[in-house]
Amino acid sequence: MPEQISPQAEKLFKAMKKAGAISEDKSVTAEKATSLSLLPKAQCMNALQEMEKKAIVKKKTKGNSVSYFLAKTDL
Repeated sequence: MPEQISPQAEKLFKAMKKAGAISEDKSVTAEKATSLSLLPKAQCMNALQEMEKKAIVKKKTKGNSVSYFLAKTDL
């Protein structure tokens, strides 16, 4: 059974998948994710948090920069 996520999270997931953010070396910043998904920044950040809680997205921290990539390639 597919995970139940909000429409914003689904839109962000599809945008990240299309952009190829499916591995740690291809991760994207929150700003890039926002521009890819065309969501308002607050909605994008909420969607990232929602997907992170459900282990759909993983966060990578390097120094003081944070980037995200998809841990699952389908919902």
